[in-house]
Amino acid sequence: MESEYQFDFFVIGGGSGGLATAKQAAELGLKVALADFVKPSTQGTTWGLGGTCVNVGCIPKKLMHFASIGGEMRHDLIEAGWDFNPNSAHSWEKMQHSVEK
Repeated sequence: MESEYQFDFFVIGGGSGGLATAKQAAELGLKVALADFVKPSTQGTTWGLGGTCVNVGCIPKKLMHFASIGGEMRHDLIEAGWDFNPNSAHSWEKMQHSVEK
């Protein structure tokens, strides 16, 4: 399949590493394209280029994201044969303490 777009270098991810890579490649004279995707939160929050560390903060975001998908992951893992206590619940206080360490 032929495309009307021709690039020397294609970067996937507009975080700090992707942006630095794309900038360096462009400074070396390469024709660069960069693709980034941010899945909107349930409240519709998105951000532009810069990635998590720049826009949200690395460690707190990672812990909160991991906690937010834990319930869905648990459901999927149960379907895959893992055994979990169905009465266990998420502790906001414990997560907040971990974020603040």
